[in-house]
Amino acid sequence: MTDTRRGLISEDLMKFRWLDEIALSPDATKVAYTVKRPHAESNGYSTHLYMRDLNTGSVQRVTEGVSTAASITWRRDSSAVAYNYSDAAGSAIAVWTVANGNIRRYPIEGAAMGSLDWSPDGLRLVGVRWTPIRNAQDQEPAAGIPAPTIKVVRRLRYKQDGSGWVHDRFSQIWVLELETGDLVQMTHSEIDYSTPKWSLAGDRLAFVGTSREQNIPLGYGQIFVQDFPGGRPELLLPDWQGSAVSPVWGEGDRYIAFAGHNLPPPVNRRNFWQPHLADVQARTAHKLGADIDDEVGNYAVADQRKGLANITLKWAAGDSYIYFLLTEQGATNLYRIDTAGEYERLVSGESVTFEYSPAVGDVVAFGQADSTHPGELYLWKQGEIIQLSDFNPWLRDHRLAKPESYWYDGLDGAKVHAWLIKPVDYEEGRQYPTIVYVHCSMFSWDFNHEFQVYANAGFVVAYFNQRGTTAGYGQAWTHASEGDQGGKDYEEIMLGVDDLITRSYVDPARLGVTGGSCGGFMTNWIIGHTDRFAAAVTQRSITNQISFFGTSDIGPEGTEGETGTHAWKDLEASWRQSPIAYATRVQTPLLILHADEDYRCALEQAEQMFAILRWLGKEVEMVVFEGENHGLTRGGRPGNRIEHQRRILKWFQKYLRPAVVEGES
Repeated sequence: MTDTRRGLISEDLMKFRWLDEIALSPDATKVAYTVKRPHAESNGYSTHLYMRDLNTGSVQRVTEGVSTAASITWRRDSSAVAYNYSDAAGSAIAVWTVANGNIRRYPIEGAAMGSLDWSPDGLRLVGVRWTPIRNAQDQEPAAGIPAPTIKVVRRLRYKQDGSGWVHDRFSQIWVLELETGDLVQMTHSEIDYSTPKWSLAGDRLAFVGTSREQNIPLGYGQIFVQDFPGGRPELLLPDWQGSAVSPVWGEGDRYIAFAGHNLPPPVNRRNFWQPHLADVQARTAHKLGADIDDEVGNYAVADQRKGLANITLKWAAGDSYIYFLLTEQGATNLYRIDTAGEYERLVSGESVTFEYSPAVGDVVAFGQADSTHPGELYLWKQGEIIQLSDFNPWLRDHRLAKPESYWYDGLDGAKVHAWLIKPVDYEEGRQYPTIVYVHCSMFSWDFNHEFQVYANAGFVVAYFNQRGTTAGYGQAWTHASEGDQGGKDYEEIMLGVDDLITRSYVDPARLGVTGGSCGGFMTNWIIGHTDRFAAAVTQRSITNQISFFGTSDIGPEGTEGETGTHAWKDLEASWRQSPIAYATRVQTPLLILHADEDYRCALEQAEQMFAILRWLGKEVEMVVFEGENHGLTRGGRPGNRIEHQRRILKWFQKYLRPAVVEGES
């Protein structure tokens, strides 16, 4: 019987509902969670807070209207939930009471307050806000003199992707007194503070401080402890040389668990964060799980969630276990570990666990996605897993192409993990055009709307986790392309292409290549070194390693680790690893997609590639998405995300000529 259901098209983005945050009540009787969905009228999103009673199964939506709920935190007695609430009227902290459903709002003037944590006595909330800090060198204009319109920059990271220009504001710790509504600033320095957590006794705070100078130990985040009230921030680990993030108190405030590494600066973005335990009194720390060789967090690349990492440890008050996510071979799994370093994997499979919240008593709520489900809410309780949600039932009315996982022979005897997706209407005996998606991050078992769109349009989609992949295959694999971008990682990708075209259904004359960020770098690099691809699309890409250093928000900390040098040390080497150095060789028609507020890979990177190729008379087109940042494809305006997909699809349809597919406009 013929299946008359169609596959997915770009416009289906408007139908999705995405599970976002999860917060299990301390008594494990209720789970609060947020669900995000596109909103057509505003070309944006609404994110609503829901409450599920785990005893009765009843679900209640707490928030209404076109609004956003975020940063959920429970009162320690499970009697109330606090969250950040924002709508057209502004931002507030809201407190919803379980017993009667009443909501009390505390309006927040100016910047919103996030990363909330509720004090043990229930009297206050701690969080972070962007806070203007006046430099002593700045002067007000004299009376009668118009104020200048300038930006004064004295520190690095003066612009940050997704936050814009932050040269005159820093993320600071604030406390909201719930009885009076007073908002009290706790920190006052030119350091960005984040993720504050109350001690179990409520007399101290732990939080992360990050300097904007990336060539010192504080430049990638270290943990501070501050007495409350009246204390000042002090480094938890004075001798720590690396990164330490996501502090959480445990065992009567004797310990703080965190994710980190103790490798000295200059900051190396390829070093893995792994679970550690700090002795608060001794001010020392050691790694938990000595044989763990993967990275804490979720590094699965997909287009369903705005964030890419979730580098967190969570330790429920009174529990003996510390919970965390670990990225492993294209999957993200849920683990727990005790203070002796004994650990176990609780949730695994061909899936991505992207959020979680534990409580005492062997229970944790978590969100998990796989290649055919964008993410559902589950409960793990004493070894049993229960599904609690069905957010996207409409997907059952569509045909989805399931990825096939395989390994091919890489360099030096290595095996490379790869996937391919066949067209939705795949027929034996036919040859199909193929899109090779490249990256330097980590492809995974996560659901990917974009890949499904291409499969529905008659393309094979293939993607590889070659050497240099951000996480999932051990620290050595991630370091393997360090200082050699475009070297063995490129060779290994091309070995994957060689392997791919041995399949009878892959047409070697109709290959396309695309990728974003460092995958955009790789796309640019590939078309400067081979003519095997009939078309290419480069997204939010890197083209010039010399200018990248000074125009990217991570340029100063990331350039040397990727290229092995700096332009002032070895100009020729920096140029040699810049894709525009090979622009004269490019014969592949290239579509350049970029965002004008991308501060990770600045727009000038795209402009340089476009200008030189256009000057040389090459087939090139550039599309700039206005008001978007580096995360456009994961969290940009719905209209722009749809258009981004459509531009890629139309470019490949033009040059690779797949069959026309019903439903695609």
